[in-house]
Amino acid sequence: MPARPIFYIARLLPGYRLPILSRLNERLDGRLVVCTGQPPGTSSLSYLTKEQSYDFPHVSLHNYWLMGERVHLQPFRKAFKAFGDPAVVLTEESPRSISLPRLLIYARQRGAGRVLWGHFSSLNRRFDPTQHMQDRYRLALARRVEACACYTQGVADHLRPYLPDKKLFVARNTIGMDTLFAQYDALAKQSKMAVRQELGLAPDAAVLAFMGRLVPEKGTQLLLETFAHICQDRPAALLVIGAGPEREAMEAYTAQHHLPDVHFLGPLPDEEAAPYLYAADVMLMPGYLGLVINHAFAFGLPVVSRRKPVGVQFHSPEVEYVQSGKTGLLSEGDGATDLAEAVRTVLLDQARFSANALDYARTYLGVDHMVDGLEGAIRYATAQVGAH
Repeated sequence: MPARPIFYIARLLPGYRLPILSRLNERLDGRLVVCTGQPPGTSSLSYLTKEQSYDFPHVSLHNYWLMGERVHLQPFRKAFKAFGDPAVVLTEESPRSISLPRLLIYARQRGAGRVLWGHFSSLNRRFDPTQHMQDRYRLALARRVEACACYTQGVADHLRPYLPDKKLFVARNTIGMDTLFAQYDALAKQSKMAVRQELGLAPDAAVLAFMGRLVPEKGTQLLLETFAHICQDRPAALLVIGAGPEREAMEAYTAQHHLPDVHFLGPLPDEEAAPYLYAADVMLMPGYLGLVINHAFAFGLPVVSRRKPVGVQFHSPEVEYVQSGKTGLLSEGDGATDLAEAVRTVLLDQARFSANALDYARTYLGVDHMVDGLEGAIRYATAQVGAH
């Protein structure tokens, strides 16, 4: 009798997930079936799902988006009809999905183990089930399933008082780092100054990079204000990689304040962004931090940002990777002067910060570390169902 498939069911399939799912499929002997839908046509996340090819079976599910993108409904039985009953359903942990509870019930009825994968908390406040109904709901779902795959160790730690240790697995959130490491190694055969010369960047400038959507929550205004402070000290350049509704306002501010060497590069594929990241000294991200940390560290770029305001989570769990004073700096203050001082501190010891960031990425953020956690959770859930 052939082994039953493993389903991964999620709202979307971002391109950065493909290397992880491909490696996981290899570990599972080709049994992974990925079942995802598409974002609304007007969503700012549409760019994440373009031009994808898969080396695993894929089932296209229909997404219903309600109240903009605040509530999500996804019929899932199409996957069960196409591939039969799975051994395990791995699904994203999201309180926005009103179909998630029904999926967990249905999977159990079909004899499947269940694994929730995510960060299990709001990005706007601390996790506290005693105070917040949404946290109690998330915890109730986590208790229902056989295993939880957590984005970081910190996420597992905030669940540990409420759940047995044996059902908590850390799948350290990352992207296709193998490709980024290869790009870094190829560029490292040249000097940083040679790469800067090819890009038209001054060899003696402090080169700051920003990478992400140009939206207010990314701190785009504060980015330019901080850069203005740095320009008062020394020659500097700012590389802005990304697109979004704030670009026009950013260009206007740059012109109005006569900021030199601000390069709006637009959204770049990884291979085109690589030389710019290699040539830079610091990744300056004044707003919300996420997987851009992984991208920066892959090129030895220390990250400077703001520490979360008191009582507010502010960043995605990956902020744990920024070990302040070692792989980057998290400013205690919220203003441009505070961020500029953090940038100056990193620039004064850039070689050490850079080496630490690159070492952290190669030691902890490889694809296999994430897949280890996912595979462990899946195999544990399989065993738990088999034991009943």
